[in-house]
Amino acid sequence: RGLMYRKELGEDRGMLFIYTEERELSYWMKNTRIPLSIAYIDSEGRIVDILAMKPLDDERPHYVSSQPVQYALEVNQGFFERKGVKEGDHAELPE
Repeated sequence: RGLMYRKELGEDRGMLFIYTEERELSYWMKNTRIPLSIAYIDSEGRIVDILAMKPLDDERPHYVSSQPVQYALEVNQGFFERKGVKEGDHAELPE
């Protein structure tokens, strides 16, 4: 269910999705009221994509990674910009 049905997300909070191996990922915003951004991250920790996701977006149901990745990080829109995070940067990830 991810962040579906939530009305808010703390300023420096998010949800990290961890997969056992790299693959193409896609997320959607059905029943998600919070404007989010998603970072797709490969197994080496490189941020491959950062996409802005529109709340309650049923017209564009999928936000797809441009290549196989192992992690997806959802945060409030604007978080990555405020922190100076961009595509190509590296993230420290749990082992």
